[in-house]
Amino acid sequence: MKFVPHGKLSATIEDNIFIIDGTGPWNKEALELATREFSALHRQLYGKKWAVLVLTHGDPIHTPDASHFLIDAIKADKKHGRITTALVVKDCEDIKFAKIHIRDIYRKAGENLQFFDNEQNARHWLQAQLNSHQ
Repeated sequence: MKFVPHGKLSATIEDNIFIIDGTGPWNKEALELATREFSALHRQLYGKKWAVLVLTHGDPIHTPDASHFLIDAIKADKKHGRITTALVVKDCEDIKFAKIHIRDIYRKAGENLQFFDNEQNARHWLQAQLNSHQ
């Protein structure tokens, strides 16, 4: 049985910040597809100190296999200069559950994670984190 990617993701880079904009929930197939599509862009950051800004819309929930895939991806990124993640959750049905779910994934990956109410505060915090690692 073949599974269809569920959830949408796009990515850009600004000032050593890898920005992921996504609408969830996500399955593993969606994360695998995004990994393939963003590979060349993503690798531009390797060898530098860099951070991730995640902007989510809808419910930022991952299926169990997607959670495991994301944990492994974050661990791999950390070997290539990733230092921290800021996450902004928008339009979510159950923000408390979403934060517990996401925090658990990032904790298992060993990643420093902070939640923010808006993108501007998240970007400011990420830039401060990057500056402290220079």
